[in-house]
Amino acid sequence: MKNIKQLVLLIAISTTLAACNSSSSLAAPETLPGSWLVDSIKGKPVIANSMAKLKFTPKNNLSGSASCNNISTSYSSKKNAISIGPIATTRKMCLPALMDQEANFLQALSKVKRIQLENGQLSMFDQQGFLQLKAKRAK
Repeated sequence: MKNIKQLVLLIAISTTLAACNSSSSLAAPETLPGSWLVDSIKGKPVIANSMAKLKFTPKNNLSGSASCNNISTSYSSKKNAISIGPIATTRKMCLPALMDQEANFLQALSKVKRIQLENGQLSMFDQQGFLQLKAKRAK
């Protein structure tokens, strides 16, 4: 009787572990389309409430705010590689600190060649593998 209880317990544990493993493989992979709030530019945190953000659409349009001005461009991606087209911006003037951050943002974005999506975080790297922008998915 004791062996049967142990066998039943072993089967129950095995079934539970198999179910956990199979459900994690069914989880949908993270995708790029959506809105992202930029946390850092070249490793430096963005100015609080500066609203640097990116919005990727499924139709390969990229828009957002570079800190002061709005941006618009196109992109194409395949797996972790990304190509960003020429960036158009509005031409408002803001506080000097925001304008400096915006210049760094635009320069960093124009260098991006590779992305990594993990746990609601978007990391964007240049050709050499240096982190250019880091963002979190907007809710």
